[in-house]
Amino acid sequence: MVSQRRERMTGEQLAPKLVDDAQLHTIIASDTVESVRALDEAARQISERLYKDITTSQIRNIFGAVRMIEQDTKGMADTDPLPIPVQRALMMLRPKLAYQYGRVGGHDDDPKKAAMGAMTIILSNAITVVLDTGTQTAFRNFVDFFEAVLAYHRYYGGRTN
Repeated sequence: MVSQRRERMTGEQLAPKLVDDAQLHTIIASDTVESVRALDEAARQISERLYKDITTSQIRNIFGAVRMIEQDTKGMADTDPLPIPVQRALMMLRPKLAYQYGRVGGHDDDPKKAAMGAMTIILSNAITVVLDTGTQTAFRNFVDFFEAVLAYHRYYGGRTN
């Protein structure tokens, strides 16, 4: 019987294998059928690869903050620029992600540490696209992307603790 071992890599090495910058830009900055398909494909791929190494609570800690930010955008048109407090709150997600990464013990190439590192990089890059685009549409696409990652994480059997 041959055992399947995953290649050990860091989060920096893993993140671009799950979703590259061009694909992330399409998911967040575009509002097309192609962007929805890319969102679904990327969310599946990320979750399928990371579900064993990231807990639902690790993802929900950040997603809860995203939902709080979302409340500040209710009633705004898709083309409205993101208000400065929303931009600031999005920027503050990066230190929260870094904190989650820092809480995971081990070396950078340990599977759990690498998975959280990859998630941190992917979400940080997505936040950059939202801020660069600066529209409600980009923010909503980010929320949809994050929600899809969380949903597929659960679908694949993601750990709850």
